[in-house]
Amino acid sequence: MKNEKCKANTSFYIHLSENLITDNTKELSNNKLFLKTKQNEKYAENISKYITPKELLNKLNLKTKFIGITGTNGKTTTAFVLGYLLHQAGYSVGIQGTEGFYFNGEKKEPKTLTTPPILTTIKRAALYEPDFFIMEVSSHAIVQQRIEGIKFSAKILTSFSQDHLDFHKTMQEYKKVKESFFQDDSIKIINGKLEVKSEKCKVKSGGFDFFVNCKNLYVLKEPIVNDIPMAGEFNKMNFSLALKTAEILTNSPFSILNSQLKYFKGVPGRMEIVSKNPLVIIDFAHTPDGMEKVLSAVEGKKIAVFGAGGDRDKDKRHLMGQVADRFCEYIILTEDNPRCEKAGDICKDIAKGIKNTPFEIILNRKEALKKALKIAKEKNLTLMALGKGDEKYIEYCGKKIHYSDRSTLFELLNSQI
Repeated sequence: MKNEKCKANTSFYIHLSENLITDNTKELSNNKLFLKTKQNEKYAENISKYITPKELLNKLNLKTKFIGITGTNGKTTTAFVLGYLLHQAGYSVGIQGTEGFYFNGEKKEPKTLTTPPILTTIKRAALYEPDFFIMEVSSHAIVQQRIEGIKFSAKILTSFSQDHLDFHKTMQEYKKVKESFFQDDSIKIINGKLEVKSEKCKVKSGGFDFFVNCKNLYVLKEPIVNDIPMAGEFNKMNFSLALKTAEILTNSPFSILNSQLKYFKGVPGRMEIVSKNPLVIIDFAHTPDGMEKVLSAVEGKKIAVFGAGGDRDKDKRHLMGQVADRFCEYIILTEDNPRCEKAGDICKDIAKGIKNTPFEIILNRKEALKKALKIAKEKNLTLMALGKGDEKYIEYCGKKIHYSDRSTLFELLNSQI
């Protein structure tokens, strides 16, 4: 920790660094201070000595500027591009999200939740004290108030399309949650079209009307950069959102920031090429919209290997099948975090959307990729392994078994299948 920031509130830094602040009533003891949050307050009715996230952040007096990125797709790519640009501009940067926690480009902690409990976020901010703390903000986290107490300097909406309806039930409810994130006076950068500017600004994004706070609002109707070092037309908007945010926060000339992009190395598991002959690409796409963007971004004939998460939005499964049906020459359906559902049942749900394209179901993901590689070589197809990205596990009903699409494909390719 930086000494100059510790002087006034040393005890709270020590409490955090030595795990003497807890948000779990079962871990509470005489020497620990309880962090009372909106999530745990119903379990803490009889606890008189506590501190709230807002109070703790005030006591710490961090100079860190928080940036929240939400959206159905594109959060991770936008976060990494923005973090890269801010670091190139001379700032220290923390990035928290789907890939874990990074500080100045180096991975420090593995993934937990996309948006972890607020205590984890505060600990990371106090330990590393970055100039900017970029965090992916999931819709679940907004509802569950896992961002409680944070005063954001900037907020970004990357995209909006169907996902998480197992939790939100309807697209309107899902939209309202995202919309609620943009009601403050922070800088707001939104992918959409500004339609009405009055007491509340109406921005159309993903076919839905978002009514947001007009103050400090920037709306990008189309990309402001075209030459980017990642594949996919859709990524031009992710890069543009990051560029615009960096420009506003640092007051750096757009031309200088844009010139740095050619050195950006990409995002793990996002449109990542693991082989050029045959062409094999892995990506995290796991929604109909995400799959469409990824599959349409790659020219030529394709074979896709994918599944869908269990115990999650079932209504999107046949839509994922429809997307693959439109863009692929061949499809192999397989497991992807089946959790407590049967992977075979999930694949059958996806298959309902496949009408014209040959497909098969191979539940073991490694065997599915093995078969896909064989077909890709025989028919000169590009292999798209979707849904896992950089994940290091497959989740089965409470158990996470080590698995990686990247490692599996390297192993299969090296064995010259």
